[in-house]
Amino acid sequence: MNNSASNINHLKYGFWPGLIFPLIMFLIMYLVRYHEVGILEYLSNLWRFQILIKLMTLCVLPNLLLFLVFFKKKYDMAARGVLMATFIYAFFVIISVAIQSL
Repeated sequence: MNNSASNINHLKYGFWPGLIFPLIMFLIMYLVRYHEVGILEYLSNLWRFQILIKLMTLCVLPNLLLFLVFFKKKYDMAARGVLMATFIYAFFVIISVAIQSL
């Protein structure tokens, strides 16, 4: 493995993009479809109609592509970082489902 590849194969190079890509995906979906509504009102409506959790789940899908790219290039630590970020989102989804069912 050359030097530049070993520099990328770290947990942080998978973790931070794994956290940021779903947020960017959510922002793009908001800007394309509902830009005329304020972001706080948009989030409030998503929560009230119980759509936020489903949308969060869909926004994590780009992490799968990122994980597969790191896995194919044999950047195992970076792939673990993406997986760790995805589990954090899964934890928030589980907590949100529990709160909404109250």
